[in-house]
Amino acid sequence: MKIKSLALLVLAWSVSSGALAADLVPQFGYLAPGFVSIQTINMAQFWGPAGLPETGTNYYTSGAPKAGSTDWERFDPLSPYYQVWSGAYVIDNFSAASEWNSPDPAVSDIPNTIQRLILLASVDQIAWLTGFGDPHPKASPEPKSVEVVKDSPRNFTLYVRYDTDSDLGSPNPLFGFYPGYSSFANLVAPNAPVLYEAIVKFTYDEAHQNMLVRYSSNCHWSFNDGARAVTPLEIEVQQGLMMLATTFK
Repeated sequence: MKIKSLALLVLAWSVSSGALAADLVPQFGYLAPGFVSIQTINMAQFWGPAGLPETGTNYYTSGAPKAGSTDWERFDPLSPYYQVWSGAYVIDNFSAASEWNSPDPAVSDIPNTIQRLILLASVDQIAWLTGFGDPHPKASPEPKSVEVVKDSPRNFTLYVRYDTDSDLGSPNPLFGFYPGYSSFANLVAPNAPVLYEAIVKFTYDEAHQNMLVRYSSNCHWSFNDGARAVTPLEIEVQQGLMMLATTFK
């Protein structure tokens, strides 16, 4: 996938953009220790240039700075929070909304919803990588990894793996929370390939015409010496607790 107007994506970048006119707002009942306060970003500026009609807001968190630092731990390959994501989307103008006309849809009733959510997340990740100077950003879902289960009427969970890149690669600090790649050059290659394992809980709110999404992802990565690492289980548990404590009002 190629994103149009990459320069626009970079120039439009803001980690504190306000929400669009989405009717519902996620309420984060629990923010786990080690995670930065919830950030928001207007997603229309990325989905639009990619040719997608959806608009909305991404509410997200990742590895917070250690005491005495401003650098997010998500950028430290030695940190258990390396490259992890948690958060929520509130999506307007969802292109597959017609699949939710039934009061109790089955997984087989929402194939376009599933593919659309995967695509929207892919564009989000590519835009993020672009903003951090990745010369060849990618976010490719592994088709055989996709699994969707029904949790309750109108509530589903999607499991999917993404082949993507680390956002650690630009040599200099680009933003106030990015330490720059130079300090970690002996540990990992710039914008090295990584694997995200994402959990996506979703439903469509007919009354507000919002697609509501809660998500988290862990990371598998490799070091220059060939050693491999994965997000520790205790971090994944904390991510799961944050998802369960997130509601929409």
